[in-house]
Amino acid sequence: MGKLKELREKRATVFGQIDELRKATDGRAMTAEEQQKWDALLKDYESADQRVKQEERFQEMEMRQLEQSGDFLEERGRDGASARPGMGVGTQTGSGGNHADPDGQDRTIKHPDPEYRSAFIDYLINGEGTLTNQSRSLFEKRAGLPGVSGGVLVPKLLGDKVEVALKDFGGMFATGSVFYTAKGGDLTMPTVNDTARRAIIVTEYAKTPQSAPVFSSKVIKAFTYRTPIVPLSVELLQDSAFDLDTLLAELLATSFWRGINADLTTGDGNGRPLGIVPSATVSSATPAATAIKTDDLIDLMASVNADYAEVGKFMFNHNTFWSLVKLKDSMGRYIWQQEVRSELPPMIFGKPYIVNDNVPDIGARNSSVLFGDFSKYKIRMVRDFRVIRLNELLAEYLSVGIFGFARADGILLDAGTNPVKKLVHPAA
Repeated sequence: MGKLKELREKRATVFGQIDELRKATDGRAMTAEEQQKWDALLKDYESADQRVKQEERFQEMEMRQLEQSGDFLEERGRDGASARPGMGVGTQTGSGGNHADPDGQDRTIKHPDPEYRSAFIDYLINGEGTLTNQSRSLFEKRAGLPGVSGGVLVPKLLGDKVEVALKDFGGMFATGSVFYTAKGGDLTMPTVNDTARRAIIVTEYAKTPQSAPVFSSKVIKAFTYRTPIVPLSVELLQDSAFDLDTLLAELLATSFWRGINADLTTGDGNGRPLGIVPSATVSSATPAATAIKTDDLIDLMASVNADYAEVGKFMFNHNTFWSLVKLKDSMGRYIWQQEVRSELPPMIFGKPYIVNDNVPDIGARNSSVLFGDFSKYKIRMVRDFRVIRLNELLAEYLSVGIFGFARADGILLDAGTNPVKKLVHPAA
């Protein structure tokens, strides 16, 4: 059994226990023992769900890396003919690297050449000047950029891994629309409100009426974000036996994501992005200062235009999540749902949700829950995430330094149609 399938089945098993307890206690209050079991099961589910997401994230990164390096999955059908590379994902089992999927196909993963790891460490220790022609060829193959120097190729490879990890971390990069520009000057983003215009019946030879849409625009900038320098001792580089470039990408991505996701969520627009929380429109819902009712979520959903609500998602932090999973509808059913046999993500009122811990907690004057079409939040990246190697700065410590930077901004394109709304708590 593949690891991801096994983890998903474990998550489904926990959910089955939650659902069983929920049905057993419908219509009455839980006993202290049942409440304790309920809380424990919720934590078990959260843990199982996190492990599933981590494995999904790893497999996506692995697939991206294999595609970039030219080392694709070789897929053979029962007749022995090779299919297109990269179609389907197999899970390696045992030491042979072969896996027979339930559809009867053998999928073989060709692992990256270990010579690449040696060349990568050589670059980190000695820089571009000492790279051999063979090492340069390995970097060119991995990056798909023949004829470019190793000093450009190695940072590009790390930067590509960072960009994959950013989306997998969740938050705004998982739900906003990311686009790239070659330069970092101010960029005007047009908006149009066409909701009042619609086709009408016109009699023969009658004049066609005129109705101009409402045009507007917003400016998106490019703020420079830098990660802290990661020091790497020469001893570590010489002695390490692990995948160092993946570890570095994880460290850089985590640092970058923590900084920029906070601004893309709650930034005030002064020398930084204007985040989704201050950009969202206040809904008509009237929650209490320190609590949320089921009706509050319904009112929040109802306040969003039907076109946006159709593809809408919720966004809140983990603390709010634990409060929402205990809410029930008018029939006594929990609003948090997941089909036991389905691999679909859990939902609230049939809508997916995003856990973003930079969204404020439930509390007086806070905006704790958002709902709407988050693809209307545009995230601009100037070129790619860039990685810089510092050779001299830490030389006295027999170390080299690595840091990353990117220029980015974010803005909600709202032409007056309010694609995202928020639940705002009153003062206590």
